[in-house]
Amino acid sequence: MIGFAFDYTSTASLLAFKPTCALADELDVAVEWLPVPGDARPAAVAAKAGDESVSERHSRVRAEYVAMDVARYARWQGIEINRDAAGVDSALACAGGLWADRHGVARAYHQHVLTEFWADRLDIEDGASINFVLDELGAPGFDAQDFGASLFAHKAAVEDRGVHTLPTYLVEDQVFVGRAHLPMIRWLLRGRDGPGPL
Repeated sequence: MIGFAFDYTSTASLLAFKPTCALADELDVAVEWLPVPGDARPAAVAAKAGDESVSERHSRVRAEYVAMDVARYARWQGIEINRDAAGVDSALACAGGLWADRHGVARAYHQHVLTEFWADRLDIEDGASINFVLDELGAPGFDAQDFGASLFAHKAAVEDRGVHTLPTYLVEDQVFVGRAHLPMIRWLLRGRDGPGPL
């Protein structure tokens, strides 16, 4: 099994989703879906200022490179990114993800919410929108208010397993941060056959 902790407002989670599903399909293993509302929200890349400090310049240049990397990988995966996620609270969408998992439609829900949110076609803070997605997938009856305590407990349990950055993979009691570790995860789940990907 592959434990996959992620957040809908994280571009790193967005870019990890397809490769994670592809690996699970390749190895015919289940994914433990762990949607977790993140605390950090991406900020827009600051414009260059004439009097910026060395530290400000470093932060700006780093943010520009991260944005270029995200755009490059999104383009290669055929993913639309038409918005940022600054200030967006993903708790409602994560609660919907737990509900979707209870009804056996988690993967379809996560794919839809990630894709449509970043394409700027879904408001993940709107209860009616989340309910519509769930209804369309065959998981009706979601009440976000009933899920507040469940989501809090879920997040605490995931953090207790060593998840503090998203996306994170939990495989064989090991914690791997980021999709760059998928080759190592493939090797582990194939029974450590041959030399590991170093």
